[in-house]
Amino acid sequence: MSFDLPVPVLLAIMRLNERGHEAYAVGGCVRDMLRGVTPHDYDICVSCTPQETHAAFADERVIDTGIQHGTVTVLLGGMALEITTFRADGEYLDGRHPASVRFTRSLREDLQRRDFTVNAMAYHPIEGIVDLYEGQKDLKKRLIRCVGDPEQRLTEDALRILRAVRFASQLNFDIDEPTAQVMHRLKDRLRLVSRERIAAELIRAASESGAVPALGEFSDVVFAALPDFPPLSWINGLKALSRLPAGDATLRMAALLHDCGEPALQNVLDSLRQSRAFREDTLTLCRHARKPFEPGETAVMLAMLGETQLRRLLLLQQAAGVLSEKEAAQRLSRVRAVLAADLPLTLRDLPVNGKDLTAMGLQGEAVGDTLHTIHQMVLRSQLPCDRAAIIAWLTRQRGGERAF
Repeated sequence: MSFDLPVPVLLAIMRLNERGHEAYAVGGCVRDMLRGVTPHDYDICVSCTPQETHAAFADERVIDTGIQHGTVTVLLGGMALEITTFRADGEYLDGRHPASVRFTRSLREDLQRRDFTVNAMAYHPIEGIVDLYEGQKDLKKRLIRCVGDPEQRLTEDALRILRAVRFASQLNFDIDEPTAQVMHRLKDRLRLVSRERIAAELIRAASESGAVPALGEFSDVVFAALPDFPPLSWINGLKALSRLPAGDATLRMAALLHDCGEPALQNVLDSLRQSRAFREDTLTLCRHARKPFEPGETAVMLAMLGETQLRRLLLLQQAAGVLSEKEAAQRLSRVRAVLAADLPLTLRDLPVNGKDLTAMGLQGEAVGDTLHTIHQMVLRSQLPCDRAAIIAWLTRQRGGERAF
């Protein structure tokens, strides 16, 4: 079996081979090529040391991205290629990282340390597939299975427990029963994993099309990873998640968390340690998930949330059963109408400003409060978005005094 590797990958392998080094595309890119999916990136494993890799690409830019683990990144032909020396891991003392790494000239040693069989294959444009652990069989069976003894693999690195869930979700695969049994048994070892790494795997898992069966089967693993998650809200979260398209991580996590209630919701989001924007966007969606708004409030909601968030909210409310498909469509149609009408969605878009109100004699907080009132009235069609009309309204409110 042969694949059309991107030219920079092929050139890198050829250049290393010309210098007497073994070189293979490895891991996820091989898995994806076998599935007929174009890989997002290509990793290369080699028999030479990082220093020898540097020498082979002396005329290219080479970055020491993880040189202590044998990895350098070569910028070649517009691609960033991670090239890593064959290695064997030492003893895992902390449940996450090997205490030492030993470089080796053996591809077999490198492949046998990897997590799952579908990720433990290598490819060479002349030799073809190197598959020592029946990864191709498992691909056909749509199965995630540990390389070697699952007890050893998952004890070595507890993050692999969540990675198995994520791959099952991403690929729509089942998890091999012996591997699954060990995952359930060792789930509490996830306390050894940083919150950032837990969040990365869980958010990716929730974003994929196979999330519901994978997360549903391993709910105990999720609760071990997120101890603040209230189990009673889990079923409603999975139901909402099942009704949404894959891809939008913020929307998908909001679906999973929308029934948590506070303070559990805030505690879970804090524990994920994601960006402030991700936290606030997810929190806002969850807080509004069960609060359907009237079509007449669409402009107000659009001004408050923005178009992207409001579209997400309508999808979430439909997924949570708060809105029917027809009701969600009506509100979405109203969103488009409001956008087409070019209403002032921010205070800056109003035809009057703070200076105008100050000239009428308003001072201090009254200026901001009045601008906010005008904005809300315009959004609710209670006042035209017209300078003259707004000034006339202000004059009446001021008892007929006019400073313009």
